Amino acid sequence: MGDGQIKLIDLISVETLQNIQDAFEDICNIAVGISDENGVLLTETKSATEFCGKYNKKSPLGRTRCEQCDKEGSERAIKKGGAVIYHCHSGLVDFAAPIIAHGKRVGGIVGGQIRTEELDEQKLAEYAVEIGVDPEEYLEAARKIRYVETEEINRSAKFMQQIAAVISDMAYDRYELLRTKQEVEHAAQMKSDFLANMSHEIRTPMNAVIGMAEMALREELPPVARDYISQIIASGKTLLTIINDILDLSKVEAGKMAIEEEEYEPMSLINDVANIINTRIGEKDVELILDIAPNLPCKLWGDLNRLKQVIINLSNNAVKFTNQGKVVLHVDYKKSTDDSILLEVAVQDTGIGIKEEDLIKLFQAFQQLDSKRNRNIEGTGLGLTIAEKIVTLMGGEIKVESEYGKGSTFSFWVPQKVFDSKPSVCVEKVDVINAAGLIANDFLRAHMERDMELLGVKYFSLESEEQLNLLEEKKVTHFFAGQAMFSPRVMEFVIGHPELKTILMIDFREYIKTDLQNLLIVKKPVYVLNIASILNGRDVDISMGGLGNEDCEFTAPEAKILIVDDNAINLTVAEGLLRPLNMQIETALSGKQAVAMISEKMYDLIFMDHMMPELDGVETTHIIRRFHPEYKDVPIIALTANAVSGTKEMFLAEGMNDFVAKPIEMRTILTKLRAWLPKEKVKKVTSAIYNQEQCQIEIPELNAEAALKLLGTEKLFWAVLKDYYNAIEKKAELIGQLEQKEDWHNYTIEVHALKSASRQVGALELSELAAEMEKAGNANNANEIHRKTDSLLKKYRRYSDILRPYFPQQKEMVYEQEVTPEIEKDFVDKMSNALDELDMDVAGEILSQMSSFKNDKMKKDLLKQMQEAVGAYDSMLCEELLCKWIMLSNGNVKE
Repeated sequence: MGDGQIKLIDLISVETLQNIQDAFEDICNIAVGISDENGVLLTETKSATEFCGKYNKKSPLGRTRCEQCDKEGSERAIKKGGAVIYHCHSGLVDFAAPIIAHGKRVGGIVGGQIRTEELDEQKLAEYAVEIGVDPEEYLEAARKIRYVETEEINRSAKFMQQIAAVISDMAYDRYELLRTKQEVEHAAQMKSDFLANMSHEIRTPMNAVIGMAEMALREELPPVARDYISQIIASGKTLLTIINDILDLSKVEAGKMAIEEEEYEPMSLINDVANIINTRIGEKDVELILDIAPNLPCKLWGDLNRLKQVIINLSNNAVKFTNQGKVVLHVDYKKSTDDSILLEVAVQDTGIGIKEEDLIKLFQAFQQLDSKRNRNIEGTGLGLTIAEKIVTLMGGEIKVESEYGKGSTFSFWVPQKVFDSKPSVCVEKVDVINAAGLIANDFLRAHMERDMELLGVKYFSLESEEQLNLLEEKKVTHFFAGQAMFSPRVMEFVIGHPELKTILMIDFREYIKTDLQNLLIVKKPVYVLNIASILNGRDVDISMGGLGNEDCEFTAPEAKILIVDDNAINLTVAEGLLRPLNMQIETALSGKQAVAMISEKMYDLIFMDHMMPELDGVETTHIIRRFHPEYKDVPIIALTANAVSGTKEMFLAEGMNDFVAKPIEMRTILTKLRAWLPKEKVKKVTSAIYNQEQCQIEIPELNAEAALKLLGTEKLFWAVLKDYYNAIEKKAELIGQLEQKEDWHNYTIEVHALKSASRQVGALELSELAAEMEKAGNANNANEIHRKTDSLLKKYRRYSDILRPYFPQQKEMVYEQEVTPEIEKDFVDKMSNALDELDMDVAGEILSQMSSFKNDKMKKDLLKQMQEAVGAYDSMLCEELLCKWIMLSNGNVKE
């Protein structure tokens, strides 16, 4: 707040000033008024004389002179440092006291309209003529003015000074508050602007990183490259999560995070959260348990997205700090009124736990407890802070219980309105159902018993396959079997009892296909929702996990799409992501180009980037909506990296229909296309876009069909298999050396890679054996590793003989063409450029071309070493070898 902007009415309300003035007039029986810094009265005077109110201030000239008197009186008071007594322009006695705020006069208290001596009526008559009022009436009003003793005037002036001092203190305090508030708001706005810009600047390249990586995974890649790219995507999404956490915290602190309530199904929320938790668990030895109350109301009213955010934050934390055991998501409720409940959620884990002295730090921003112990665990330390603030914002409470070394339980409750009170889950014909389970995992076995009890189903657990006969004796209708205990004997029993409905529960990342009519494959977690669906005879969704073929179950070959973005990479990403839908896609690099294109062609949908030079997305939309009435109903969807609070509302207000946050995710963009494309242009497909080929490959000791399901095409299968074959001797030798050195860290890394690579090519038994060795490596179980590594390597090397007929060695090429200086210079230049850009694919091609020429022995060796360095992605070594090549060519190295 600048000094020139200080206004008394901004600091103290007119009502408050009027109350103070009225009290003063009642006590002193003297007319008084409170004016602004220019002498203009802000209040109404109850005790004003007729002389002043009816004549002086009703005359334009008289009113101006009154204001000037009030102003001059205040200025005199400021110079004096207190109240002053003076004569006004019409000869009456007045007094004034200034109101000061921050050293500046913001107003004054003026009063008086009294006399201490006889009036000079001749002068008054002359003055009346001057200001334009009737002299006789003016004199008559003057004679009614109250006569006051000087002592009383002095007392009133002193009292006025005290009142002015009180008002000045009030004004100063309010001024400081307002200034502080404005500074805080300014700082908050600067922070908000910075975060919005940061969001845009980081999300834009992240869009390219994640989008391009997802597109790369569609290409035919060797397993190692596919693994590298998958890690790029995972790391990119982790970075994006951190960005979102920082933005969320800033929104909460700025008071800009609003709770947006809507109707939602809690079971759908739980299913979505379970997918995300399972993905986060990955290959950890951790069982996800969903302990959900089946009588939870089927529809609630609340902020679904914020609720999901809190549960995911707590669950991710649990998974992050749990390497073995279980993570349990509990969801229950308590009824509070007829139409509302307290939704109770808890996330329990068997992780590392929290020290008692650290519990107080839990919900502080940017805090990670026991940083030395957790140095390999990524994150900002904001998840719990944001969770607590969101829960508080929703009217709830969050708490934690933990025992160091044994695990933690984070729980919270929030009030939710009931939209539909029907139970979410129930078993319809519970009286005719008998269920049993054969489950190895203790956590899952106990949880299954609890869920069946909650559903009212008769259920018992088998201890081993030796008790299979109990299924017949107890007339079991539904048999739940864990994958670890589904032995050949169990399989044989299932085949021999076609009337028995058997449910095989497999891990989240597993894929098993069966032709048995009475065998249903269900991915974990198995909980009341899918148990009830099974028992009720309904289909169960087993496609939990990443983006599947069901997400691309439509094409739109007749749909015309325009994508507008000033960043060419973003256009490539968006166009590439949409390519499987076979739409007619065109792109524009600016708003101006987009306007020109829509003038010549009719599009069904426009994706519009927000921040662009010259014409931004909003301005371009305004032009389209205003000057192209034919586009009135065409959906315009914003593409924005500025995903902060109020973004959606802003775009809708500017004439857009929806928005997609960058980095663009395929699932999100598919949802938008389903919602906004003309229905007649969306074509359902009966088979997935990415069709898998019919397997006709037969190779001993390889399950080619399983490999094709992972790799998709025969072409990719043969390319991967060739890389696998070529690496056998080198990898086997390395694993053997690491075993002898007892380097368990690197040994575990290598057998993990062998496990994955073997599974990809269909060497399933070898993959399982490598998995055992990986587990032993993680446990530093030297005896187990030494006992089984020879068997592992023998089985691995056997594939060298099995695969040799499929990859006959090429005869060594006859090098006939001489290397000219021009060819050698071209080779060095191209290799240097490829290494500068870390493009090892190009470097490998250049080396292969150079190998076809006639080279001496030293250069042949250098070429071979460079090829090995490129294969190991060691650019620095490759540069050193290229330098040796150049020195050799210049005669600086002798053979």
